[in-house]
Formats: sequence, structure tokens, C-alpha cells
Amino acid sequence: MPIDDSINNRTFEELFSTPISFEVPFFQRAYSWEKQQWKQLFDDVWEYILPDIADREKKNNKKREEKTTLEEIKDYFLKYEHYFGAIVVLPKTDSDPVLKKFLIVDGQQRIVTIYLLIAMVVKLLRERVHQFVYTQEYINELEKYIKNDIDPKGNDYRKLKVYSNKGDRLPTYLKIFEKNPESPSLSIDQQLYVPHNNQIDVFWNYAGKQMKSYTVSNLYIFSQAILRSLKIVWIPLNEKKDNPQAIFESLNDKGMPLSAIELLCSYLFKPLINEVTKQHENIHNDKWLGSIRKADGEKNFEDYIRNLFSIDRYKMIGLRRKIYVHFKNNNPKLSEQKAMDIINEIADNIDLFNQITKPEVYKQPNKKINSLLIQIKQTRVSSISFTLAILMKQKAGTLNDTDTIALLNTLLVLLIRRKVCELQITKYDTFFPSLLSKIINEPDKAKAFKERISKEDLWVSDQEFKEALINKALYKQTEPEFVRMVLQEIDKKMQSHGQLPDYSTISTVEHVMPQTLDDEWKTYLGDDEVNDETLERIKNSIGNLCLISRAANSFVGQDPFEKKKNSYTDVSALTRDLKSRTEKWNMEAIKKRSKDLVEKALEIWSW
Repeated sequence: MPIDDSINNRTFEELFSTPISFEVPFFQRAYSWEKQQWKQLFDDVWEYILPDIADREKKNNKKREEKTTLEEIKDYFLKYEHYFGAIVVLPKTDSDPVLKKFLIVDGQQRIVTIYLLIAMVVKLLRERVHQFVYTQEYINELEKYIKNDIDPKGNDYRKLKVYSNKGDRLPTYLKIFEKNPESPSLSIDQQLYVPHNNQIDVFWNYAGKQMKSYTVSNLYIFSQAILRSLKIVWIPLNEKKDNPQAIFESLNDKGMPLSAIELLCSYLFKPLINEVTKQHENIHNDKWLGSIRKADGEKNFEDYIRNLFSIDRYKMIGLRRKIYVHFKNNNPKLSEQKAMDIINEIADNIDLFNQITKPEVYKQPNKKINSLLIQIKQTRVSSISFTLAILMKQKAGTLNDTDTIALLNTLLVLLIRRKVCELQITKYDTFFPSLLSKIINEPDKAKAFKERISKEDLWVSDQEFKEALINKALYKQTEPEFVRMVLQEIDKKMQSHGQLPDYSTISTVEHVMPQTLDDEWKTYLGDDEVNDETLERIKNSIGNLCLISRAANSFVGQDPFEKKKNSYTDVSALTRDLKSRTEKWNMEAIKKRSKDLVEKALEIWSW
């Protein structure tokens, strides 16, 4: 039955019964339904469309034994109907004479899911073709709903009735035809397709597990239920009057809301779309999807975009969809050249973002800069917008390595001092984004940075830093990397030998006075100290900490101080310092050692 252009209730049988192409437009996301939506669909089919079959299966509990005749099957699906939402489409006037084409404006997830379910039924029926007399007849009937029987003219993808270019068309084709297509797009699609990580694959595996126990007749009944009893409202648009992208954005919140990145992609590429050259697809694959892959996923990529777009703003852009709203408000008329410039900027600087967020893996060529980036990351205080702005200027040649190192070192001192003093970081969202633009033209950029720190009341004096290191708990169980970094830097400062130890082998933070005191330690300290309300804080202060190996940490455990000293090696300067101390190891001794170590800290993280 040909599909007309009027609004009407339709079935998927009507949608798929003729040679047709439902194309997912570029502004749409990839397939993204998840287990919650899939489970709901299966539950609805068996509860609302096939309740009699479900009850019978529960009673018999013999799912591999055929009990339903062909006549029963043909009559059954007419009993029930179930509303399955709307599908909004835009007829394509440039369709070829063989295939009628529609752009899917809304309803992509529904139509792709049903299309793949029919393909899964066909796959399972092929595996059981000799089990039931009507199986091959079922296969022949259902294949016409998933395959266009046409001459593909050098592009096998034309055989698909549902077509997407967002990395989904190759896995979809493989599910239906079980071989690679002949297509000029194959090499690109093979680069985009990551087996088992693609959501098409995830759904295919889920559906296969759900349906593996269905009998042949129940597979066919299930296919008829979704083809004939699931009702959708068919809403065709007018190509001359309607803006499909604007309508899509207004509708998408009713299903699974688009992420900021999906909305941004749609908006950025809108000026670049050329249906003749298809050049936008190459740009999207190489620069946009390439950047997402480099960021190791959309979540990290969104964080990158947020920080990149926040540079030179008076404050950080809001999270999630606020990123898109901010960008759209600031770029209401996006030209092709402007869109391309922004896409290039995103692709050109993703490596710098990785150097900031994963400096141990993506190393900055300058070793000193890389070392500073590692330590800045270990503070776990976000300053990415400022750090990214610095590295972008360095890459462009506006900042030399000396100025870059000076700025990053000042940043590190600021972050460490304020973190140790447990000062608020809320002001950072308004301080960092526009900071570099305010100091970039100063002859002494580090000095200008410090003046800004003072002006914004973010300065931490030596005295404040000293008192915090002596009296506050440096060790926090949730932040071992920061504590380890502080101890390592102090240990390096204390080393008298030319060669530093391998800190990867002495990476465990040791509490000299144990965190949990046994009876021997309680007797050793006396009741006054054991009951002192400040003891817990002092135990976690810098004076009671050192670095040893994990094995040594397990070995010394809650040993008395004198026994611990003898067990410590001379590899670490911090443990050598402990071995030289002869006083009783109590709160007073810990405070004294804290004061000694603070002097080293002041030298390392000096203004």
C-alpha cells in the first residue's frame, strides 16, 4: 500500500511494505534507545497485544513445542491495538524513481527499533527453518519488510529501508544481509563502526536474548504484532513550508532529550550540509567524531567544549544543555565559514585538552610543562579553561615556554595553597575563564597573574599556608593522589643524592602513628593524648606521613614507633628523616616534624 502525504494512523506494515527509504537526517543523533525503552516495548507487546499467547506460554512452559496453527496466527493479531507514538517525516522531492524517500524528523528510535526487531525475527527463523512447516513461508513474507528488492546501482545501502549515516548504517546492513555492502561509503563506515560498542549491536544482542526461547510460531506472532498492531500517527511535513531541524529540536524533549553535544553538532553543521557533495559527512567523521574519539567519549568531549567555549567569558558556561543554549545565543546567524572555523578550532585543540586531563598518557613535549600539568591535575581543582587558554597561546606562538612554565607554576602554587587551607573554590568559575586575556600583554605575565590573585582576594600568605600544613589534616582518604604528590615533592626537595628514587615503588602513604590505635599505642601515648579531640586531625597532618611501598605498609601495620623506624628503608628522604628522630612519637613530635617539613613546602610552592 503506497504511503500518502496525509496525517493518519498507520502501521509499520504499511510503512515497510513498498520499496522505500526512511533516512535519518544529519541533524539527528545516532540510535540511542537503551534497555529501559527496549524492555518497555517487549512488556507492552506481551501485556497489551498478545496477552492470550503470554498466558498460554506461562501455563504450558514448553516454549520450543509448537502449539499454534497458521490459521490462529493469521487471525490473532487483529484482536489488539497499541498506540506507539508519532512519526514525523519530510517527503524528499528529489527521490529517485524507484525509492520513495522520507527524512525522519521525529520517531527515529521507534522506527529503527521495529525495523531491527523484524530483522531479528528473520534471523531466528532462518536458524529454525527445519523445525516447522511454515517457517520458510514466514521468512519469505517478512524479508520484504526489511529489504528493498531493487537494483542498488553500485550502492548496496539502497537496499535498506531505514538508512542512517551516523555510524549506524553499516551495523544495520550487517544485521540484515550478513555481509559488507558494496558502497563508496564503506571505508568511512568501517572507521566509524566499533563492534559491540555501537548501540545497534547492543540492541541486537538484547533482542536476541529476549527472543531466543520463542517458538517459531511465537516469533511470527510477535512480528505480526509489531507490524500490524502497533499504531503510529503518521505526520508528514511540507518541504516548502516547514523547517525540519527546528521542528526536530522542539519535539525531541518528549523522548530521550538530545545532549548538548548532539544539539551543538546539529546547529554547527547546518550551514555545511550539501546533499550533492556530501562533504559535510567527511568533515563530521574526521573532525567532529574524530575529536569525540580522542576525548574518549561524549562525556569528556562535552567537558572539553564547555571549557573551550568558556575561554574569554566572564564566567564558566553552565553544564549540559546550557552549553548549547549559550553557543546558539552567541551565534544566532552562523555562516558556513564561521561554522567551519569553530569546527577546526575544536579539532585542532582536543590534543591540548588531553594533555591537561590525561597528562600521564598524552604528554606535553616540554617535560617541565608536562610535570606541572600532572601536578595541577592531582590537585583535583578544575582550572581547565585557563590552562587550555595557556596551551593554545603556547601552540600559536603567542606564549613562549618560559612564560608558559611561569604561569602554570603560579597556578599550581595557588591551587595547592588554597586546597591545603581548605578555602572555597566557587570564585574560580569567574576568575579563570577570562584571566589570560587580562594578563597576556603584560611584560611579566606571572607577576600580573599574582596581582590578579591578590586583587580577587585569592591570595594565601606564607603564614596561612604554614599554619594549615601544621594544624589541618593533609591526608584525606578520597584524595590519595594529592597527598602523594605533596609528599613526593617534599621528598625530592629533601634528597641529598643526585639521583631520585623510583616513586612508583614507594607510592603508599604511611601513617607513622597508625590511623587506628591498638592497645599498645594507646598505652604508649597515655590517656590525655588518646582522648584529645585534636588527635585525629594531627594523625592526618603532614608531620605524621611518609612514603613507603605497599608491601612495607602492610608489614609495619600498627607496630610501635621504634620497631617501625627499624623497618623503614633509606630510599625515601622522608623515612630517613623519621629514622633520625629519637623523641617519643606523640602529638608534640608530629607538630615539630610538620613545622620542619613546612619549610620545605614553602620553598617548593613559593610565590
